[in-house]
Amino acid sequence: MKKVLITALFLFSANAFAGDAGCGLGSMIITKNSKGLQLLALTTNGSFLSSFFGITSGTSGCSSSGIVMNDKEVQYFVEVNQKELSREMAQGHGQLLATLAEMKGCANTQAQAAFGSFTQNSYSNIIPAANTSAADMVSNLNNELAGQKDLQNLCHGS
Repeated sequence: MKKVLITALFLFSANAFAGDAGCGLGSMIITKNSKGLQLLALTTNGSFLSSFFGITSGTSGCSSSGIVMNDKEVQYFVEVNQKELSREMAQGHGQLLATLAEMKGCANTQAQAAFGSFTQNSYSNIIPAANTSAADMVSNLNNELAGQKDLQNLCHGS
């Protein structure tokens, strides 16, 4: 019993230091992003173990792989690195592009290389103008990726 309690406490505290409630029942009920409300959402997740269930089952805003895919994280990454990332997309390779590929599920080098080739070939659709915003860039990337079943299989099956 003591081991179970210590394990549960460890998992709960590890989730608490992540910065917000993540996924689970608490994050589905409480969507406002203030410290107090996120703490309440985290407590709800911990009390009902809903984030663990959600991660395992792929429900409650969790992915089945245990990683919460957050489009806002991708968009923030693109905003911060837009100029250099645009250059790497045009070239079809680079460290930032490899990071973006990982964020999109392309974990191994073969999948990342395919992602790089894809962005290079689709560059004019992803970034149609020099003043394309980061939000439009991410939206265009997602739209182009939607038609790439082979790349999706390669990335999510890696």
